[in-house]
Amino acid sequence: MRSILALTALALTTSTAFADGHKPGEDTTGPGQPVHGEVSLVTNFQPDPHTVRVEAGGPNVLTYEDQRTGNRCQGHFSDAPDFRLNFTDGDFGFPLSFYIDSSADTVLLVSSPDGEFHCNDDWQGLNPAVRFDRPLGGQYDIWVGTYAPTDAAAPVAELSITEYETILPDFTRAFFGMDDRVVLDASAAPWNMIGFLDLGSASCTAALIGPATVLTSAHCLAENGRIDTPPQEFLAGFQNGNSVARSGISGYHVAQGYLNGEQEGTDYAFVYLTEPLGERLGWMDVGVLSAQEIAQLQAGTGPDILQAGYSYDQQGVLTGNLSCPFVEVAPQNVLVHMCDTLQGDSGSPLFIQDGDRYRIIGVESRTDPRPNEEFDRNVAMYVEYVVRDLAALSAGGTTAAPQPVK
Repeated sequence: MRSILALTALALTTSTAFADGHKPGEDTTGPGQPVHGEVSLVTNFQPDPHTVRVEAGGPNVLTYEDQRTGNRCQGHFSDAPDFRLNFTDGDFGFPLSFYIDSSADTVLLVSSPDGEFHCNDDWQGLNPAVRFDRPLGGQYDIWVGTYAPTDAAAPVAELSITEYETILPDFTRAFFGMDDRVVLDASAAPWNMIGFLDLGSASCTAALIGPATVLTSAHCLAENGRIDTPPQEFLAGFQNGNSVARSGISGYHVAQGYLNGEQEGTDYAFVYLTEPLGERLGWMDVGVLSAQEIAQLQAGTGPDILQAGYSYDQQGVLTGNLSCPFVEVAPQNVLVHMCDTLQGDSGSPLFIQDGDRYRIIGVESRTDPRPNEEFDRNVAMYVEYVVRDLAALSAGGTTAAPQPVK
């Protein structure tokens, strides 16, 4: 999914003033060397997020006041920063966020390059986060405090730094409690038929469905009825910087319903390659499930549903699910499933094995948040409309013609 799990990005940055006008430990000469090291990152850094483990808390009990809301932020902090980021900004316009994942009740304090201090206590549960929509280049000093004193061993916390629009430190809801993904051999079938779709400023997953055609999600290419990130290259069997084959793009076709704003059921697109990679690697079929297959899947006796894509938390690595739980084929061309997927998996195929061939039954689209349920809802596009559009395009029907790459 190109937007992380369809959640709304939160404006988390809160300018704060120290109650006594000093930094942690009342050090008026400036913070000391960071306890757990430092890193230099340039905007659009990889891997994203950058994570480091720190020990939270400290001897200094300090209170800060949010200058905008008046909310108070109190914690136990160390004298020196726990970590330091030396950040080089660029022209991408990405936000910069810091977040904590810990079993303790932690408080996050960040000193930005302009000398301002920002803090947050509880963002997601007891985990705090601070976000800068327009980050400055320079030095960020980070303290990870605790709300309660730490008389025993200091609790461990994971600090993450990210440029993604939405911060997601906890994937348990998206992973249905456990992460069942495995790293796949991208050089072997059927995984070599799946590839990394380079969109320039973004990326998605796509799968070969013909000699020179790949299937992906419409939202990878289009937004608000127009093409905003046209595809640039397809890298089949991509893994750790290498691919088994690659091709430029000659054109693409985004489902007309999606461009017209009818997003439910139409989040799919075809991308046409300049090189017939499928003649060498093979390709997957696209076909709906029979009534018998649906009944078997609902009873837990159907074929294994497989999925593979390029999840954002493992950059450039093909990971996948070897047996996804099936939920239902819902109205409006929707396939609800329990594959473990994240941003970057958009466009990835959900497929089953048919003898010595493979049949795509769904195209990964999004996750719908369900805060009142145990887990969120993972949604793929069922392939009924995909099959219809493929037939219409092949027959020269009324479906809009493929657009060339400009």
